[in-house]
Amino acid sequence: MVEEVKVEPLKKEAPVMAEEKKFLEFKDWLNVDLRVGLIELVEDIERKDKLYKLLVDFASEKRTIVAGLKFYFTKEELIGKKAIFVFNLAPAKLGGVESSGMILAARNNEGKYKVFFADDSVAQGTKLE
Repeated sequence: MVEEVKVEPLKKEAPVMAEEKKFLEFKDWLNVDLRVGLIELVEDIERKDKLYKLLVDFASEKRTIVAGLKFYFTKEELIGKKAIFVFNLAPAKLGGVESSGMILAARNNEGKYKVFFADDSVAQGTKLE
C-alpha cells in the first residue's frame, strides 16, 4: 500500500529589507534644547575608568553632567572650555552620579571622541538655533 503524502509548495520568504529610517518630525526637533555650557570643574568618579563628573555653568544654573571622556581628554583639556550640551535630557544615574544633561561628541576617523566646543564669542547659556 502506498501512503499518500501531501506536499506543501515552498513559501517564498519576504526579502530582508533594510531597517526603515525613522525621521524626527520638525515639531519634535523643536523640543531638543541644545545649549552652550562652561565646564568649570572635572572630577574622577571612583571606580569608573571611563567617566568624568563635570560641573557645567549654563549662566542660569550649574549642573552636574557625567561624560565618558576620560580616555580621550585630560581634565585640563576640558576645564574652562565651552561645549554644546543637551540641556533638557531627563536626569539619569551614571556611575552612581546623577547626570543632568549630555555633552555632544562624535567619533573621528581614528575612533576617538571629539567634543563640540564653542568659541569665546558665544556666551554660556546660549541656546542653539
